Amino acid sequence: MRLNCKRIGFTYTPGKEIFTFPEDTGLPFLFDVEEELTADPAAMDAVGEMLDEAEKLAEKAKAAIKAALADEGDPYHDAVTFFMRFHRDDVGPDIAAELFPATDPSKLSFAEMVDFLRLKRFGSLVDSEMNQQVFILDLSFHPEITDELMVIYFDLSKEIFYITHES
Repeated sequence: MRLNCKRIGFTYTPGKEIFTFPEDTGLPFLFDVEEELTADPAAMDAVGEMLDEAEKLAEKAKAAIKAALADEGDPYHDAVTFFMRFHRDDVGPDIAAELFPATDPSKLSFAEMVDFLRLKRFGSLVDSEMNQQVFILDLSFHPEITDELMVIYFDLSKEIFYITHES
């Protein structure tokens, strides 16, 4: 089957998981879809639509991270603050300099650091708690240097419903 997507011409096998690397697709990030969804044409249409907007969704995710940083009452404040503090203060000055080139990492605010996050992975799966299709964006400062991720979950309406820190 061919993915209904404007940005890439991609063929997949219904009922088989998709897991591709950037060099295989031309996308600047990993792309994966759970096998259950590849058998559902409507779900795959949603994948194509969301994939066409992946960078817009990443910008929306960054805005949500900044909002969580600014609001101590936000349910994600502690997770995003820990993630930022770790990458600025705990990794050591040499690694921080690699993560935040052309800056003095010690002078960066956490909100300024968010602008350095890049989309590492775009995926879709069926969330077991919600029993519906969701989309996952993994954001990283530099995947070759750190395996720590901000993971943002979107629903079919392109709304964020969960943010977490994973490694």
